[in-house]
Amino acid sequence: MNNDSPSSRAPSFCSENLCGTLERLGVPRESKWRGLILYMRSIKDYDFLDAEQKELIQKLVVSVLREKDFSETKFKEVVRQNEHILHDPWRRKVEASLKEAAKLVGEMYQIMGRRRGDVEDLEAATVSAVESGKELDEVLSDIRKGFHDMVADMEKDVDTLQELSLTDPLTGIGNRRAFDRAAVETMEAAGRLCEPMALLMIDIDHFKQFNDEHGHRIGDQALATVGSLLKGLSEEHEAGQNIISARYGGEEFAVILSGFSKSQAGDLAEIIRSRIGRYHFVIRDLSGEVITAGIKIEVSIGVAELLQDCGMAADLAHLVEAADRALYQAKNQGRNRVCLFDPSWVMDGGGRKA
Repeated sequence: MNNDSPSSRAPSFCSENLCGTLERLGVPRESKWRGLILYMRSIKDYDFLDAEQKELIQKLVVSVLREKDFSETKFKEVVRQNEHILHDPWRRKVEASLKEAAKLVGEMYQIMGRRRGDVEDLEAATVSAVESGKELDEVLSDIRKGFHDMVADMEKDVDTLQELSLTDPLTGIGNRRAFDRAAVETMEAAGRLCEPMALLMIDIDHFKQFNDEHGHRIGDQALATVGSLLKGLSEEHEAGQNIISARYGGEEFAVILSGFSKSQAGDLAEIIRSRIGRYHFVIRDLSGEVITAGIKIEVSIGVAELLQDCGMAADLAHLVEAADRALYQAKNQGRNRVCLFDPSWVMDGGGRKA
């Protein structure tokens, strides 16, 4: 048998029907092209990708089959586009983290600069007190007061830095670090008080497309607006309930709901979805003139409740996973909707797998 025959070079994982389809579409039998297309077609089974990434890769596959350009140059281009789709969410998260770190470092430098001046002032005040000719007790009192004021200011600096480290600079709400801390504290309180706790995972639909079409400045405005709308929710809850919002990462937000059943959380999620959907963005030029008005965004929301949906595994990781699966279902069902987690998904494989 000739081991170099075209059929022997076809991928062994290609079924007869699928290989026949690829043959009719003109895909070369070399394993490089067929392997790439088969991999890209199986993207729907890759659980680490979100719905938008899978959609973009499927479109890339369709474009390859439609254009029928199977050259080496095209192969490299397709591989590069595929890698860009895979890595883009992580790149955006890294960029956001670096911006947050840069802002925090800048604040630290400002504080250090102010404190350096304060130390110099304290030194001058101490020398002046010693040289003033006052009684020793009075001199010591002045020096002690100066150091007391310095310590108080430094304690304020610590509080400021701690608040900055827990705040997303773009949206003004909590960041991922704040979310993790608040979620654990809320879970512990819910356990002690035997109260319900729910979680919303919110994702802006087609955000990459929105950014590409309107620019990152308007994209940042959209993120800031969602953050502002979520922040306003904290003032609307009833007695025995508490709402904590955070930017989970990129265009994804999380809302911790203390004292909310899943049905109550679902009702609140619908309110959030409706409010965001009604908001109109305006694009202005540098002189302030309106260029475009009436721009809107939509969100998909997944809802999960701690005890109902996590069972014996009632911890933060399982709660986030349940809400994330519900969000994935909302995306799959057409976006711009709220989806409540169904525990049966764990049995039948629905939603996003762990």
